[in-house]
Amino acid sequence: MAKDYVKAIVMQSVDTAGIGAGAYTAFDTSGIEQPCFFIRVTNDSDTNVFISYDGINDHEYVQNDNKLDINIQTNSSPGNYVAKLRKGTVVYVRGIAGTGSIYLSGYYNG
Repeated sequence: MAKDYVKAIVMQSVDTAGIGAGAYTAFDTSGIEQPCFFIRVTNDSDTNVFISYDGINDHEYVQNDNKLDINIQTNSSPGNYVAKLRKGTVVYVRGIAGTGSIYLSGYYNG
């Protein structure tokens, strides 16, 4: 049966008071609960952060009081293949300690 509706994952967050320069902090060590076609990182803090999908390399940069939308589906392949961020992917944040939180939200086909 086709999955023609959208569901949201449970929002994950990191308090920037607990992050340290040079070290990656996972939003959730168990990763995202479903394969997402769209994710959003909202930086509701007073510090700039880097986002990593492997905990080793920086992949994105999000300035304070800003957000990053990644529509993974627009990167799908021809022939009806679907591109999604894999279930269980751990997303990390790195920066200097600040005040406020960074949030990770995402959407998948339910």
